[in-house]
Amino acid sequence: MDNVRKTLPALLLVALAACGGGSDVSRTSVPVATDETSAPDTSVGPVDSAPEPKVSGVVIEVTVGVDDDPGRVERIALGSSVTLEITNPYEYDEFHLHGYDLSTGDTEADETATITFTADVAGTFEVESHVTDEVLVTLVVE
Repeated sequence: MDNVRKTLPALLLVALAACGGGSDVSRTSVPVATDETSAPDTSVGPVDSAPEPKVSGVVIEVTVGVDDDPGRVERIALGSSVTLEITNPYEYDEFHLHGYDLSTGDTEADETATITFTADVAGTFEVESHVTDEVLVTLVVE
């Protein structure tokens, strides 16, 4: 019984330490030398050394009569993968991306036309309706 009295307080301390003991103590890891001749590595470097991707995916949605506007400008990073999703809910249309010379072809009313491309040419490019010749959005690739 005397051994239990001696070890019980130690066990309680270990249990409290493992559970945090209800205190607001922050825990921090400290570098420890592996032998007497080596010092701990205290240098601060990037957590993730993987390079950031240069190409990102961009989706631009345009609905004629809702959010199309010749003054609407979408900025895109050079090298990005871009998907244009264009819908004319009211009538047949055909859409064209100038500068890249990409077209959706005939698109029925309320169908979504899609143009997917890599923005590999810098500049300013208009997306327009071939039926009305109106600019729906301007893309700026930089």
